[in-house]
Amino acid sequence: MRSPRKLIGGLGLLAVAGTVAAIGAGPLLVTGADHLDSPLVKIDARVDITDPYAWRTSASTTTLAVNVNPLTSPADTTGARFRQTALYEIKIDTNGDAVADIAYRIKFSSFTRFSDGTNNQIFTVKRAVGLAARRTEWTGATVAVGRTSRYGGGTRIAAVTGGGLAFAGPRDDPFFFDLVGFKHLKSRVLAGRQDLGTVNDTTNCALADDDASARLLSCFTGSDTFAGTNVSSIVLKLPNAKLGGTGHTVGIWATTAIQTRSGWQRIDRMGRPAINTVFNITDGEKDLSNLVNPADDRSTMKDTTVAVLSALSAVVVHAGATGYTPAQINAIANVLLPDTLRIKLGNSAGFLNGRKPADDVINTEFSLVTNGALTSDGVNANDKAFLPAFPYLAAPH
Repeated sequence: MRSPRKLIGGLGLLAVAGTVAAIGAGPLLVTGADHLDSPLVKIDARVDITDPYAWRTSASTTTLAVNVNPLTSPADTTGARFRQTALYEIKIDTNGDAVADIAYRIKFSSFTRFSDGTNNQIFTVKRAVGLAARRTEWTGATVAVGRTSRYGGGTRIAAVTGGGLAFAGPRDDPFFFDLVGFKHLKSRVLAGRQDLGTVNDTTNCALADDDASARLLSCFTGSDTFAGTNVSSIVLKLPNAKLGGTGHTVGIWATTAIQTRSGWQRIDRMGRPAINTVFNITDGEKDLSNLVNPADDRSTMKDTTVAVLSALSAVVVHAGATGYTPAQINAIANVLLPDTLRIKLGNSAGFLNGRKPADDVINTEFSLVTNGALTSDGVNANDKAFLPAFPYLAAPH
């Protein structure tokens, strides 16, 4: 049996090369699960969603989390904060139509700066249901008021009316992936390089990607690009009864918007990891996906999703493994779209049933899109252990 690392290298290269040949350069310049996924989100890191999570934390409760502020260094975390003129939302579809039936909305006050450079903000959580949940607006019943945790300080937790807990503040980025190796690999493929080389060849990796001697796998080390970096997290632990009921399957996604003179302007949207980044090709398509709603995904993204899956299947077959039939590709595209985290409330199964912080989502998605031929990126765990109690995400570096 070939080693997992060699299989990663060979099939990873073929996947990138096949996809580039089939649909162009865009989809596999992966910038994290959703870190810096489109031009629009680069306006302000504080409204750039890196990842949402939804997972069972007891038989009757589910925890929802959304992270922003990607790739924040420990030094920059000292003064990190949420945008005062932003609206952060977690949407819940309870009947499978990819339209929000429940929305949890979070806004932050102006910040208080302390002598050590840290700051905190008051946050308010509102809950909206029905038609109001579908809109982007600051409405709903107030269910929690709290204060963000200061970097290096104690963990502040607020109670949620009707049961539950709320947290906001800096946390370790729980996403783990060897982004650097994949970015170099893709750049070298686009530059026409064909020599595979070997992984972790540091001398060769020092070459420019367009150097004729550059080898494709040399920069792939299996190192976690996000190790040592932080995010700003919003975490809500809620009774299942407030989300649709234990045993019921719901769809969950996060959005951010900023306040303008003409109203709220959507900036980012995310459900499952990497869907927008991988399956949309142009910057315009990526921005469009952030502006529309999940119910629109099959009409706006289905063709490109099928194209990417078809290209990956073709190169898997070329490598001697079993690919997908067109019918299977269509079915997988319909699983991936609409882009929502589907979770059966009270069920402890991991990704694709919701998403736990410890789930290796990249491995699962690689296996899914390559029919099990590619099963690992070489990074299999977060760099910090997760907490056993709320807010569960590890403390920041």
